[in-house]
Amino acid sequence: MTLEIGNWGEALAKTHLLEKGYEILETNYRFKKSEIDLIAKKENLIIAVEVKTRTGTKVGTPFLAITRAKQRNLLLGINHFVLNLNEPFEVRMDAISVTKHGEIIDIMHLEDAFPAF
Repeated sequence: MTLEIGNWGEALAKTHLLEKGYEILETNYRFKKSEIDLIAKKENLIIAVEVKTRTGTKVGTPFLAITRAKQRNLLLGINHFVLNLNEPFEVRMDAISVTKHGEIIDIMHLEDAFPAF
């Protein structure tokens, strides 16, 4: 997957979240080995969002690309982000897949996609 396709998918995911009433706090947030595609806020929730973009599903659903190691890195990053806010927030980890099938674009948003183990 090229960087351009990934950026395109993240832009669509960001628009999707904004349309659903989320506030985008950060894009491509980095801390140590962690890189979080989007950090959003809705009510008293801070949400780390991993976005996976594919053109087709020949190699499986985009969600399958979110490994346990990636989940641990997301947790590391979102914990760092929330600690720097100095306010109490609940944290959730979401995943959004953006799949392009010809002219059809499918966006699937999984809330609480993996536990904050």
